[in-house]
Amino acid sequence: MKDISEKILSEIKELRELIDKYNYFYYAKDESIISDYEYDMLTKKLEKYEKEYPELINEFSPTQLVGKLDKNSKFKKVEHKVPMLSLANTYGINDIKNFNDRVLKIIERDNIEYVLELKLDGLSISLNYENGKLKRGVTRGDGKIGEDVTENILQINSIPKYLKENINIEVRGEVILPLDKFKKINKERIEKGQEVFANPRNAAAGTLRQLDSKIVKERELDCYVYYLVNSENYNLEKHSQSLEYMKKLGFKVNDNYKIVNNIFEITDFIKEWEEKRKELNYETDGLVIKVNEYMFYEELGYTTKSPRWAIAYKFPTTQVTTKLISITYQIGRTGVITPVANLEPVRISGSMVRRATLHNFEEIARKDIRIGDIVFVEKAAEIIPQVVKPVIELRTGEEKEVEMPTICPSCREKLYKDENEVALKCVNNSCPEKLKRKIEYFVSRDAMNIEGLGPKLIERFINEGYIKNICDIYKLEDKFNEISEMENFGIKSIENLLESINKSKTREYNKVLYSLGIPYVGKFLADTLSNYSKNIVFLMQMSKEELLEIDGVGEKVASSVIKFFQDENNREIIEKLKQIGLNFEFLEKDNQDEDLKKLIGKTFLVTGTLKNYKRSELKDIIEKNGGKNVSSVSKKLNYLIVGENPGSKFKKAEVLGIPIINEDEFFKMI
Repeated sequence: MKDISEKILSEIKELRELIDKYNYFYYAKDESIISDYEYDMLTKKLEKYEKEYPELINEFSPTQLVGKLDKNSKFKKVEHKVPMLSLANTYGINDIKNFNDRVLKIIERDNIEYVLELKLDGLSISLNYENGKLKRGVTRGDGKIGEDVTENILQINSIPKYLKENINIEVRGEVILPLDKFKKINKERIEKGQEVFANPRNAAAGTLRQLDSKIVKERELDCYVYYLVNSENYNLEKHSQSLEYMKKLGFKVNDNYKIVNNIFEITDFIKEWEEKRKELNYETDGLVIKVNEYMFYEELGYTTKSPRWAIAYKFPTTQVTTKLISITYQIGRTGVITPVANLEPVRISGSMVRRATLHNFEEIARKDIRIGDIVFVEKAAEIIPQVVKPVIELRTGEEKEVEMPTICPSCREKLYKDENEVALKCVNNSCPEKLKRKIEYFVSRDAMNIEGLGPKLIERFINEGYIKNICDIYKLEDKFNEISEMENFGIKSIENLLESINKSKTREYNKVLYSLGIPYVGKFLADTLSNYSKNIVFLMQMSKEELLEIDGVGEKVASSVIKFFQDENNREIIEKLKQIGLNFEFLEKDNQDEDLKKLIGKTFLVTGTLKNYKRSELKDIIEKNGGKNVSSVSKKLNYLIVGENPGSKFKKAEVLGIPIINEDEFFKMI
């Protein structure tokens, strides 16, 4: 027996207590107070210790248990005839290779069939039928004993009450809450002042354990089955045959599965679904890899809690926990103050995150987020880090409530909040930070496209007093001598910048309109408004009712346009830009050019890496030729333009029969 230090014993004890605590909240309270990835890493660390010191393993260790049963639950406890095991999790391709090597070594074969299935993020359920009639629905519980939730199971439409064959059978599946239903429920809960569900899994689990079955029916849960217990009783030799048989009986089976023969096909399937899963109406956090032929199951065997003939691959984590250290305030071009969380650095989806948006102060109050909290952080749409919620159960009492600021952190002027709006704003037009954001927007590629005038240089020009409003950009030529004396700024750089500024005077009316930064008026609406109004004078004189008649303009946009043009400062800026020579009229001759009519009425989507252009450049060419850019593949799409590595959009377009063209073929069209 190895000598075990007090430090290791203490760490093992702490790991078990932590995992037990997280299990209790996850399985008994339907709450996640740690991310799946962090939980799995703690479990793997404990497993490593127990492998090194096997004499410390006992039946109560969380490594030996599948889940946690809520002993205080009012639901009847039922023992599973066949234990409901969980799957071993992995986050790396190498682990899958090791799994494959181990399987092939045990069964002494060069290759084997696997079935790859999506791993749905919901609540596991066992469904028992007698003579073809649903008899009982039981949760996983601790794997040996679950909770009888039959009354609630009966409220789920996708679970058949009667099968198409008069047989005795047990199947296992996953109860989920579709994303559209999840969003609807959370919206209703916000309107009622109730706490929102953190994610669809918690919502599904919490719903299935409701004592009032009417609530279950209202929330429209769904269920996919994935496993047939004692399949040999039905003369089935493969798992893939079981899936088809369960479908034939009337069960809902996820059709996104595939039979493969080697590790390369597994890797390709993983890469495909890492992107493709975002198009689904339910959450999937990975893939399940199962040996297809049942004849090998006993030979491969089981651990205490997992089969050795299957493994779950988890997609890179998008939600983790970390500490919120402090809050700073970001000022937008319209003066909106956005609170930003400064975090203890944490890795999310492959990048280190130190800051995350808190959206607004009402959101902070609603979620009760405090400085010093352990918080869940995720990347919204895989791009923008945001704080999801605090882990209230981990509070120490030293956390501080967030106070809404009253003074702008940039200009020190008093902040303003409209009773009808969520946003807190700085209304000072001379606010340096607000001006900086306005200028950045004005010179951006989709607006006036002034190259060389980046954020750092804009800040320097504002600090030096050369830029006090947008119009001052066009007066920089008069400051040539002063600018040439600035540190790290050569004559050639100045000349290039001034050339780009002068070139921007030729930008079309729709680009100029977009560059003004009217709230809620993006590229598409700027095009729409410029086409309709023909010139800025007419647009400024339009009533709200007239604006609402324009296709694509709603109440919020119309009100924003009216409010923008009523502002005396904005009207003054527009007048000065006119005098400078910017184009505030729609050029009819461009619209009448026969070449530009070739793409009118056609929609395009660009995907993949192009040979000669950036995607944004090709989108501009499409718009200049009368076409319209869209963001997703649907039956309304006319053409998909593809480059290298086009991803899931290519396959979806193929399925829908949408014409797929390359860069060269597109240019032949115009």
